[in-house]
Amino acid sequence: MKAKEILSAEELKQYHEEWEQFKQKYVGVHPRIQSEYNVHSGKPVISRIFQFQGKPIFRAHVFQKRLKSVDPYFISNNYIHKSWHAWHYFIVMEQMYHASSNLIRDNSKLVGKDIPETFRWRRPIEWVRDRGKISVELTIEDLGKKNNHQRERGHYTFYHDSKNRVISEISVLAFWQPRKYVENIERLRQRNQESLKSLERQIKDRESKHKRLLKPRKLKATAPELIERLRQGEIPEEELHDYFSFWEPTPKQP
Repeated sequence: MKAKEILSAEELKQYHEEWEQFKQKYVGVHPRIQSEYNVHSGKPVISRIFQFQGKPIFRAHVFQKRLKSVDPYFISNNYIHKSWHAWHYFIVMEQMYHASSNLIRDNSKLVGKDIPETFRWRRPIEWVRDRGKISVELTIEDLGKKNNHQRERGHYTFYHDSKNRVISEISVLAFWQPRKYVENIERLRQRNQESLKSLERQIKDRESKHKRLLKPRKLKATAPELIERLRQGEIPEEELHDYFSFWEPTPKQP
């Protein structure tokens, strides 16, 4: 569902007016770019999220200069073609989904998968012509639960902000469920000893991945500390959630 299918004509007019007045979409004296933690990326390319009146309708400005530094062909330190590559669309969509959906639930304990469904292009986005004027809108439609997965559809609309002109539309079907370590914590509370062994294996596996990060985390506890505390019958939930994240937590943005 698109914003225009959810909102009345009067609400749609108000939505575009409020987006126009949303001051946290640009970088000014105080940076308005998203945190790495919120977008699950070491290179955020979108602004703070605008949500319309508590509805599942979200929008953000795209910082094209940061986005263009990603070259899908790995031949330049700055993408050399005049129009966005498909990767650029999906980078923006992925970051938009993480940052927006986190406003309606805690994504840190969930794992998601998605499948692109429909694409509708009016014209490609060109770097020079559209510099500084591109925004992306996301509406999230709840499709209920199936086979232990929560399902939802995300509909993305890319705008040239001049007169809210639509450039392209993409729909994605998303599935998400609790992360495996979260399920093990819940089973551990029920005194399931097999879950303890499984959780220890997950901690050791995560330890090896932490060592490969470009930006090492400042973890609240080490792998041996967590395993020892678990074996002593303690469930250090806060430290476990911190340990299984690749992203350094940041204070909530105003």
